[in-house]
Amino acid sequence: MANFNKKAALTCVMIVQQLEPEYWLDWDAKIIEQAQNGTIKPLLEEVVKRIENNNCIVSEAYGVKHDKDTIEIWNTEQKQNIPQLKANHVHFLIKFDKGATLDALASYSGIEPQYLEKAKSGRYGYDNLLAYLVHSKDKNKYQYLPDEVVTVKGEEYNSVYNRRMETWFKGRATKEAIEANLSVDYLISEILEGRISKNEILLTDNYYKVYALNQRKIEDAFSVYAEKKGYMTIQELENNEFKKTVFFLTGESGVGKTRFAKLLISMIKEIALNYDERWEHSITASTNPFDDYTGQEILFMDDVRGSSLTVSDWLKLLDPYTISPISARYRNKVGSAKIIFITSIKSPLKFFYESKGSSNEDIGQFIRRLDLLVAVYSNDCRISSPIMIKKDINCEQREIVEEQKKLLTEKKSSYLFSDEIIYNKEDTIAEILNIVKVNMQWAEEKACSLLE
Repeated sequence: MANFNKKAALTCVMIVQQLEPEYWLDWDAKIIEQAQNGTIKPLLEEVVKRIENNNCIVSEAYGVKHDKDTIEIWNTEQKQNIPQLKANHVHFLIKFDKGATLDALASYSGIEPQYLEKAKSGRYGYDNLLAYLVHSKDKNKYQYLPDEVVTVKGEEYNSVYNRRMETWFKGRATKEAIEANLSVDYLISEILEGRISKNEILLTDNYYKVYALNQRKIEDAFSVYAEKKGYMTIQELENNEFKKTVFFLTGESGVGKTRFAKLLISMIKEIALNYDERWEHSITASTNPFDDYTGQEILFMDDVRGSSLTVSDWLKLLDPYTISPISARYRNKVGSAKIIFITSIKSPLKFFYESKGSSNEDIGQFIRRLDLLVAVYSNDCRISSPIMIKKDINCEQREIVEEQKKLLTEKKSSYLFSDEIIYNKEDTIAEILNIVKVNMQWAEEKACSLLE
């Protein structure tokens, strides 16, 4: 027999092996087949017997079949990691009163040495392996029941579990805190590169815990990235790489303005991805709308009030060729959105009439900054565009203008809206996306293929 005495004898070992005959050297295939079918106790008993036949003394032996473990596999079509089941495998944990070296134990059991794991150093090494049988300290892994663990030697595992459960759960919290601290640098790096959004962090369990323990650091990273993105957008605008786009959606309560706007936003974000642009959107509050804005490309001002911003802020925000700081409660923000959706039950004339400090303002300043006015109804939409009021307008235009002037009372406006054109919802979407395509200077051929 080979001489294994040069290395230290182990006090415990975890055997991890797939349930395929080729991984079990000189084993009867029938006992492996039994384990495949869920009966693993005879297999563990045989492992213990082989080890004890070589002058070892086993004090505890536990085993469990893991058939619900998953691994993340990158899916090139979906462009994301997809969980897939790992191959069925067993974990056999064996503790010794008298042990042997790892190589010796591998030889005795007929399992290659790389599938035997030593406990980590420290007084909790064996206890951590006991907990790992059911993943008690690993919340993100599948939680096996203690009843699924078989006991061949030592105290029944169910008894061990119930006695150690509280300590193991405390250990889980400690482990999560350590992992969070290790992960925060990675997460900050991803934020600064624009590869992950706050929404993704809050909806991903692992990232959420990192965020909870490092909120200030992560918020600072988002703030820095938003500032960078704002200045990059300013540069793009100054280079005439795009024109800011503003859509005003109006309609009665309950007709679906918000739902329609969200559909448009999701479609625009999907199109942007095909141009290698990872867009995000921000939904503002009805008051102090820019408090939570962090430089997202699409700004959704849902059911906002005209009075929520001053005349100056509205004009700066809607200006198609300029990006300027916008007032916010704690710190002014750069209004760097490329596309803005505003929804309101009021018409733009009444909406902007209510903006702070608008008493002597020409409402036309606001109107001419809109790309499109969309009146949303249950079954269709009415689209109109800003038009400049001239003296030499035809009778039909004069009738339109006079009708809208009734809404202005004593106000004057250099711009109003053209007559409405009725579109079904599909054609309205096509019209809006076409405006986005033109203003963003996206290639026509590619954009058209994406809209089909």
